Amino acid sequence: MCRADYSDVMLRPCFRTGCFLLLIAAGLAGCKAEPAVKSYPLRGQILSITPETDGRRAVTVKHEDIPGFMPAMTMAYYVRPPTDLDAVAPGDLVTADLFALGDTYLANLKKTGHAPLPPDARPVKIMDVMNPGDEVPDDPLIDQTGATRRLSDWRGKAVAVTFVYTRCPLPDFCPLMDRHFGAVQRAMAADPALRDRAHLASISFDPSHDTAGVIAAHATARGADPATWSYLTGSPAAIDRLTSRFGVSTIDDKAPAGTLTHNLRTAVVDRKGRLVKILSGPEWTVDELLQDLRAAAR
Repeated sequence: MCRADYSDVMLRPCFRTGCFLLLIAAGLAGCKAEPAVKSYPLRGQILSITPETDGRRAVTVKHEDIPGFMPAMTMAYYVRPPTDLDAVAPGDLVTADLFALGDTYLANLKKTGHAPLPPDARPVKIMDVMNPGDEVPDDPLIDQTGATRRLSDWRGKAVAVTFVYTRCPLPDFCPLMDRHFGAVQRAMAADPALRDRAHLASISFDPSHDTAGVIAAHATARGADPATWSYLTGSPAAIDRLTSRFGVSTIDDKAPAGTLTHNLRTAVVDRKGRLVKILSGPEWTVDELLQDLRAAAR
């Protein structure tokens, strides 16, 4: 048996899927890694339903915590099949299965009750999440040295991209991503397969606070060498496009001040600037990311 790791969209899972040996006519055995789609149970309230566009319909749901995946949030999701939305309306309490791979979507949407809509109910923007093979966005950013950088600056190298913010207070969220990238940076320096063939990019999704000066101090404190590990910030418009394409969602709770509720997304990009995979949540390991980078750097 062989095994391949795939994961996508939102908090937590870095999951494994087995791949069975298939007998080939000549008696040879082979193994093909197919992206695995994992589902998570969702419970929440529908706030709005969008009209059909290009055969797809989306629903904004204020949902409870999804253990092992993401905190309670208000999010927009496509629904498959879209006809499931014919049986529900804003205010309905629902359950569904949240599937994660490329487009995040809901299936098996079922009404369980109804409640008054909260006074702040409104639709939210649905994220335009990339699929493996898509070219990654190339918005201009600023790194810890003050230089303008784009993801295309590292064409010819494999790139690991993660999203953080410097004020994150949870040790197993952004600080864990920092620690993981620090360990990956050290491993890259000692690995001929990765030395000068891979790059790390930590992008802040809090540009109003994480200015060039702030990320410079943050990067220095964490030992980030700009030659191999870039901390990046940018304009709100650029960050909005990047987070949408990589599937990063944030909510400004404003209590305590500066705290953001967010998911975790770490992407692997190949040498041609195409998305290879997205690891969701904090459960991926340094060894797993190194393995993915070696494959993308070949």
